[in-house]
Amino acid sequence: MSYNISCMKGLYETFFSVLSADNSLQSLLSGTSVDKKVYPIHHVGASRPPAVRIAVLNGNSEVGRSVERVVVDVLIASASGTTELNSISKRIDELVNRQRLSGQDVVVHLCIKMLERDAYDAKSLEYRRIIRYGVIMK
Repeated sequence: MSYNISCMKGLYETFFSVLSADNSLQSLLSGTSVDKKVYPIHHVGASRPPAVRIAVLNGNSEVGRSVERVVVDVLIASASGTTELNSISKRIDELVNRQRLSGQDVVVHLCIKMLERDAYDAKSLEYRRIIRYGVIMK
């Protein structure tokens, strides 16, 4: 099954809606009604941390070559360190990991955390955590 641009955009919008609508996460991000601190991935470096960036990717599955898997990468950026990363990533996990999500044109039957990795970007002075979620969707 090949996922089209509309489906991928719908998945991005679903994640964006879930993350930007949660009051607890918005408090951790210091989000406002104007700036929810949730952005597309290409927004890296264009906002002051803490912030969350989302990318929807389509690639081959480990099941087989002809099977595609959609994954969502959530990048968390922090200027203060791993304690802040831990709080934000814990809340994101509570919202999306092992959850059923629905958006305007997308239903995610199950979202599973596949990977979590930390890094420090010396150029932007940001601590970063990437969390990859695999999705089973319609």
